[in-house]
Parts: sequence; C-alpha cells; structure tokens
Amino acid sequence: MKRFVILIGILSAITSCNKDFMDRYPLDKVNDANYWKSVSDLKTYANQFYPLLSRLNAYQADNMSDNQAPATINAFIWNEYVVPASGGGWAKGDWAGVRSCNFFLQRYHTVTGAESDINAYVAEIRFFRSFYYFEKMKNFGDLPWLSRDLQVDSEELFGPRTSRKVVMDSVISDLNYAIANLPENSSEGRLTKYAALAQKARACLFEGTFRKYHNLGDEAPVLRASAEAAEEIMNSNLFTLYSTGDVENDFYNLFIQDELNGNPEGIMIQRFVVDKLMHNRVRQLGEFGSGFSKDFVTSYLSKNGLPISISGQYRGDAQFADEFIDRDPRMKQTIYTRDRPYHITNEGEYQYQNVPQFDNGMCFTGYRVIKFFSPTQRDFEYSRCTLDDFTYRYGEVLINYAEAKAELGEATQDVLDKSLNLLRDRAGMPHLTAAVGFTDPDWPNWEVPVGPLINEIRRERRVELAAEGFRLDDLRRWKAGELLEQPRTYLGARDPATNDYRVLYPGKTRVWENKSYLYPLPLGELTLNPQLEQNPGWEN
Repeated sequence: MKRFVILIGILSAITSCNKDFMDRYPLDKVNDANYWKSVSDLKTYANQFYPLLSRLNAYQADNMSDNQAPATINAFIWNEYVVPASGGGWAKGDWAGVRSCNFFLQRYHTVTGAESDINAYVAEIRFFRSFYYFEKMKNFGDLPWLSRDLQVDSEELFGPRTSRKVVMDSVISDLNYAIANLPENSSEGRLTKYAALAQKARACLFEGTFRKYHNLGDEAPVLRASAEAAEEIMNSNLFTLYSTGDVENDFYNLFIQDELNGNPEGIMIQRFVVDKLMHNRVRQLGEFGSGFSKDFVTSYLSKNGLPISISGQYRGDAQFADEFIDRDPRMKQTIYTRDRPYHITNEGEYQYQNVPQFDNGMCFTGYRVIKFFSPTQRDFEYSRCTLDDFTYRYGEVLINYAEAKAELGEATQDVLDKSLNLLRDRAGMPHLTAAVGFTDPDWPNWEVPVGPLINEIRRERRVELAAEGFRLDDLRRWKAGELLEQPRTYLGARDPATNDYRVLYPGKTRVWENKSYLYPLPLGELTLNPQLEQNPGWEN
C-alpha cells in the first residue's frame, strides 16, 4: 500500500530556527531575474507552506466547544469577545500566506522543465491557497478573493468582500486542480492527490452543511462534492482503518505510535525523529489545564449501542469508575481511568493516578484527556517526543462520507456499512442501522431539527474525532451554538468530596448569540476600507 508522510526535511527546515530559505529569498527581495528558473526553485518555494498542515495542537481547539472545558474561559464562546481595533485574524500578516501563494502563481511560468513536474508544484501552491481561504471563510464568511500579490497601492486593497459562495467556488477550483495534478504517492512525503481529496471532502462538508442549516441555499452540489471526494479515496483501496482486533486498545494505540509510515489509516502523516524533529505534545497534555465536559462524557453509547438513558446497562455516576462500565470502548481509550498506567518510568515502573482529580494546571474537569497521551518517560520529556501524527486520516474521511450522504438523503445501510460502521467494528460496537430503532430521550437541543439518523451520525463524529479540533466548526456549521448554553457543557465529574458535580465556573452562565457564527472584522479595517461591511451582530 502507498503511504504519505510530511517530509521531515521540509518541516525541520521550516519550523526550526534555521529558516534559510526565507532568509535568502524574502518575498519583497526575490530577484525575478535569477530565480524562477528550475523546477527545484518551485519545490524550494513550496516548502515554506508545509507547517500549515500540522495538527499537533489541534486538541487545544476543542477547548472552544462543548467537549472540553479549560481552567480559563474562552471569551469568544462565552460571549465576551470584543471587536478588536486591529488584527483579529484580518491583519496584514494574516493575509501573508495568500500573498505568498499568489506571488508564486504569477511568476512560475518562466521555469523550464517537464510540464508534469511544474504542474505538481503549481498544484501544491493552489492547494495551500485553497487551505488559507477555507480557514478564513470559516471565520469571516465573505472575503476579498485575491488572485495576485498586492502592492501598497493595489486597488483590491480597498474593494468589497466577495460572496462566500464565489469564494468557495474558487477554493474547490484550486482543490480540483491539485487533485488532477498532484501525484498519487510521494516518496518525499509531499502533498498527494489523496490528501487533496481528503481536504476537499472536509471543506465541502463544512460549507454544504453551513449553507443548509443557515438557509443560504445551494448546499446540495457542495455536499455531493464532499461525498464524491471521500468515495474516491475509499474506492482507491489504498487505505483501511488501523485495527489489530483489540477493541479495548486499538483506538488508543492509533494515536501514540512512533512510526505511522505504513499505517493503513494514514492518508498523510507528520513524522518525527530523535534529534531531528521532535515535539512536546505529550508533556503539554499532562499539564493541559483542561478536560472533557460532563456533556461530552454522557454522549458515549452503552456497549449495546443504545444511549445511556435507555440502554439498561448504564451504572450511573455515583462512583467515577461506574460511568465507564459497559460503555463504548473508545470512552476508556479517550478519557483516563485508574486501570491504565499514567506514567512508565525508564526503569519500567508503572505509575497510576487517582481519579477524578480537579487541578487547574492538570485537568480542570476530572475527565483527563488521554487521546494522544503516551505514558512513557521518553515521550514526556520536554520537547523530546517523537510520536508521529496524522495530517489526514482515513477515519475522518469515513465519517465525513457518512454525514454528507445522510445530508443528501442517501445514507442507505450499504453506505453506513462501508463507512461509519467500520469505525464501530474497530471499537467492537453494534452497527448503526439506517432506520434508527430508537430515539434518545436525552436528545440534544438542536436549533435546526434533524432526524434520528443524522443525530446518531453526529454522535459518532463527536466520539470518533474527540480532541482533534473539529467540534466548534461542527457546532457552527450545524447552527448548533445554543448547545453551549447547556449547563452540562461546563460541569465536570462528580467530586467524591461533596458527591456533587464539579461546577467549573461558579456564578457564570453561558449564553450564545448568533453573531458568533462568524468573527467580526477589526474596526481599523472598516475605517481604512469603507467598502467592507461588518458581520451581522457585531456592528455596535
């Protein structure tokens, strides 16, 4: 099978202090007379963008959701965000990546070499431009679409924003070019056709559902594009889910591997090697100052595939350990329990921690995150961890496919069996049926009503992708921000000292306002360019 990895040489050159390329060729000093000559010039230029794809710290993003609760509240989801005077994701530096891509696209034509080689690097740059724009569109909606690198007097600097639908058309166009011109595999670990397809499936699912649930219209073609991109990956037969048949450990072990090269779930991975490129994620997770919320914990099904409210298997939560009995095995592979070693010393001593613990610097909620957390001493050493990481994994593709097909009204049993139910097979859970045979009495208060099948697909997504940084985007695209008002989203585990749930922010109540589906533009930009308009709800 073919595997795709982010080249260590690329990342070590860019993320370390040695930024030789940028030192030698700053964008405002590249001499067009002596650059843009060879294919290697294109390759070197493209290297600078690869750190954009790292997902090492994605777990921190779920602090801005109902899944996790940090010791310090986040102003945005607590409706305390103030419109900034400058910056706020719209500063000059925030647009630098787009300018860098356009700088390339206006100059590469002078390069000589094989057309396929040249087009492959053009495809990389167009992929990265689409990536930048998609991230900005999620936050701001309508955007100025820039197809050339601007100067201080460029008229586009003072133009209006372009409709998000037009921007998304351009994002898809860039991704389609990348899919058509990137190689199917890369021995150097660069972008491939399948990484671009995974990004397209992700982006189109977001935009299609955002249009649907925010009543923007035209969602079906974008949802179709998401499903077709995912299905092309699935039909390649190059990828499968990682599984050894050990339903109690496979999900946990998937995320703490020293070598993901060759892992069947890796569409694209980030590799790390001792003394060449290392990271600090395990240590940071040990001192996270956050944890899963009570609301997230209650979302896990019982082992018989039913919600805890009707399963007959739920033991309650009077004792911390009771909550995990006869539950989806992924629960104990995502949240720390006393029967799993928390630390293994270099001498081979196994150490455990009592639970629940409520520590502002360690775990604020009592439900400690162990997804991505390795107990070995080596991995816990400061910035010495070499566990590999997924950039795009097949598990996400499968859940994206199931959701896109459900939103199109096409989630047949066959669709579920070749996507979402494969994830359940790995976890040893019963299959989800297209005709869901139950309704959860503890139904989430979806602002836009959905049926039982979509509700259960959303539950599966929440569990499978926990701590991977997708949850706030999901709430925003489903127009489900009001779920953050549920008090359980800022409750922790039952405190043995009081037998009451840990109230995480005493005296505070969270209220969602619909303006928070988008970020505001900074006031300074609105003053400089009167053609820009503030996003709804942020005008005053």
